[in-house]
Amino acid sequence: MSDRYLEQRISIKFCVKLNKSASETHHLLKEAYGDEVMSRARVFDWHKRFKEGREDVRDDARSGRPVTHRTDENIQKVKDLVCSNRQLTVRMMAEELNLDKETVRLILKENLNMRKVSAKVISGILTDEPKPRKLDFRSDLSKETRKNSSCTRRKDCHMPQLKVQEE
Repeated sequence: MSDRYLEQRISIKFCVKLNKSASETHHLLKEAYGDEVMSRARVFDWHKRFKEGREDVRDDARSGRPVTHRTDENIQKVKDLVCSNRQLTVRMMAEELNLDKETVRLILKENLNMRKVSAKVISGILTDEPKPRKLDFRSDLSKETRKNSSCTRRKDCHMPQLKVQEE
């Protein structure tokens, strides 16, 4: 059972059996769990449930679709589909696999470390390579300008002059 608040619910149930109030129970949980304590409203809610006779400390089952479809099986399906055709869009993959677009996007991004570039999904490994160095024409131009401006101050420097032709 992976519920992070299960231990606290067991503690709440124990406090109810000791006839502690909901406020006292919340105070004790704050002392024991610090910042990881469940909210005051949740403590009061579980305290009431146990006081009314509830025995099970696990969450109630919920109806509807499971919270996540990011299973190992679906991750492998997305990986296989991407490897077979890297030009598929997220929407096309979602339709093909009968998954939600956001689920496919999260699998690509977080599980497979891939990202979408120019309508193609590429491996995140490419991002680790250094970017090609861009030429900075501004700095080259400013160096040339400084050279020419120092030249204009000196009389012995010959600068070509533009001739304007008269018509």
